[in-house]
Amino acid sequence: MEPTHENTSPPASDLSALANALEIFNATTRSMEEAYRRLENRVHELDKELAQKNRELAFSTEYLSNLLESMSDGVIAVDTEGKITRFNRAAGAILGYSAPEVTEHSFHEVFKRNFAASRNPGAMELRAKSGRMVPISERDSPISGSTGKKLGSVKTFQDLSELIALREQVRQIDRLAAIGEMAATVAHEIRNPLGGIRGFATFLANDIAADDPRRRLVDKILQGTQSLDKVVNELLEYTRPVELSLHPVSCEALLESAIGFLQYDSTRIQIKRNIPKDLKVLADRDKIAQVFLNVLLNSVQSITENGSILVEITTDASAVDIYIRDTGCGMDESHLKQVFSPFFTTKEKGTGLGLAVCKKIVEGHGGDLDAKSEPGIGTTMHVRLLRAE
Repeated sequence: MEPTHENTSPPASDLSALANALEIFNATTRSMEEAYRRLENRVHELDKELAQKNRELAFSTEYLSNLLESMSDGVIAVDTEGKITRFNRAAGAILGYSAPEVTEHSFHEVFKRNFAASRNPGAMELRAKSGRMVPISERDSPISGSTGKKLGSVKTFQDLSELIALREQVRQIDRLAAIGEMAATVAHEIRNPLGGIRGFATFLANDIAADDPRRRLVDKILQGTQSLDKVVNELLEYTRPVELSLHPVSCEALLESAIGFLQYDSTRIQIKRNIPKDLKVLADRDKIAQVFLNVLLNSVQSITENGSILVEITTDASAVDIYIRDTGCGMDESHLKQVFSPFFTTKEKGTGLGLAVCKKIVEGHGGDLDAKSEPGIGTTMHVRLLRAE
């Protein structure tokens, strides 16, 4: 019996359906590929736009940052919690902090005051890193987002230290002008009768024996006229322009000469020296010797019991710094601020013109004279003069 052969080929309808499915699949694939290419092109365009926007944003951010850092006014920004978010270069120059030192710290924690500006203009101050209270002019503004929501506050401020110093100089000039007018009047109205008093008192002294009790009274008159004449001379010297004859002068010779003129109890007061040899300043010998003698005399008079005075010198490329340190009674802050003011004195018989004249002389040399002091510890007078080299 022969085997039978059955037809195993798929029906024509199935082949047609498969062909249609393949054609649909291919069409769908081509459509998806086209959509992918369009999407890829759009993503590429968006990437280019995003890169451009990032470059523009980076430029704007850098520009605004450079603009902020270039401002001469100090700028401090805080968030709504009072933490510092921005601190520009000018703020650092004025207050002594760097931006990393204060950023993310509380404004109150750093500066020991509230952020809001005081309503009293005289109370506008910020504490510098050194602890010094810096007088400022400040203005606050809110920082708001695009929706109007408050994001923080910004403070702009200016350092008024230099302006206040200039105002003080103007007041000093006005005082000098007034003192000058007064000095001219004093010289005319007091010196003439003072000379007559001194002359008549001298005649009386010649006619009275040295052991006569009345001679003591005449001597008091003569001492009084000498004191008044000294006050008039110091007053006139203070109001006159400083006339200098500058020459290279040995610092050691000037200081040793001034120390040699001092009258003091060497068993009670010790004078120590740290003075380099062969160091010269450009100075008027007589005027600067007067300054050193006056300063040293003040140091001696400030030591009521046992103590010491240290005279030492440091130098830099252009100037010489002379320090005269004593272990005397010292001065409080209120006295220290007025120590170079004319007619200010803590001595019973002082005229208050000694240190004022000294400062004028030193400044006339292009130098500076300042003081530091603590009550009960002592005083340091600092004289800065130009080197002769």
